[in-house]
Amino acid sequence: MGFEQILRDIAFTGARFFAFSAHAFLFGAPVIILIVLRPVFAKLDEEAWAEGRTALAARLEGVVQSAFVASAVATVVAIALQATIVAGLDEGDVTGPSFLSVFSATFGQWHLFRFPLLAGLIVLLSGNVRRWTLRPGGGGANAWWIGWMALALTLLATSSFTGHAAVASPRALGLLNDIVHLASASIWFSGIVILAVLLPDAWAGRGDLERLSLLGPVVFRFSKVALVSIAIVAVTGTINSLLNVKTLGDMVSSAYGASLSVKIFFFLGILALGAVNHFVLRDRIQKGTDDPRAGAAQRTFRMTIAIELTIALTIMGVTGWLTGQAKTRQSTVAPSDPVSSGSTP
Repeated sequence: MGFEQILRDIAFTGARFFAFSAHAFLFGAPVIILIVLRPVFAKLDEEAWAEGRTALAARLEGVVQSAFVASAVATVVAIALQATIVAGLDEGDVTGPSFLSVFSATFGQWHLFRFPLLAGLIVLLSGNVRRWTLRPGGGGANAWWIGWMALALTLLATSSFTGHAAVASPRALGLLNDIVHLASASIWFSGIVILAVLLPDAWAGRGDLERLSLLGPVVFRFSKVALVSIAIVAVTGTINSLLNVKTLGDMVSSAYGASLSVKIFFFLGILALGAVNHFVLRDRIQKGTDDPRAGAAQRTFRMTIAIELTIALTIMGVTGWLTGQAKTRQSTVAPSDPVSSGSTP
């Protein structure tokens, strides 16, 4: 493998990483807001938590806007990189025909489709995330929430339609399973981002008791969501592996299998941390000041959730590399593009 090929593989991995992360947050965030954050804030004193609610909503808006930029840039980079591959196959320079060749294939068409989806999300969400997501007494019509999740899910699914799932056999099972896998992982990932990075803005400057009054219910509700999400990820991930890996030996003897093995290793770390949060720390935090260990549990939880986020981002990076590797189980469906990109087992 030449130096140029190595750089291209690294760039492709980075593009997939940022696209996966952005799309995951855009889909998972509204689910976490509706199931976890809004019910918790509805039970808190509206006036006392007005400032914290506003700060958290502003941070949510900022991350959503960042996700738009990350998705657009990653998509442009992926298309450009694919054009260099096409040019290399034709033994020529990267020119207009190279890009036209990319856009005539499934890879290019689905990547181009991301832009109208992003445009729809930008129109729908810009400014409204800050105004409506945590608004007391409700905010945003049901159609607004449905539109957000529908557009984001379609954006997320573009990865499935340009990756290994699109050439799995049976194809319908591969695509459906992969989309469910991505959606479930996105909900868990978004919850981790919100709890580890954004939620502290809501209690800035407050004492331990007030922090626990917010963190306790949020952790209690999110632990249930995370348990279901991770269970679905485990089941769908196993199915994806069966569809893409031919033999158990391929898990160490092939680039695809080795990448998948690394991903599974980190996933087991997620399970271990999740078990600690769910079965040990959750109840202590939920009890608040009634349990003298609540303060220590809060600090431990914030440490474990930060580690969990680090592992989650590592898994995203491994996934970005994994999707550029050839699967070992041959499919009866022929791929239409020189390089498959985007899906994740």
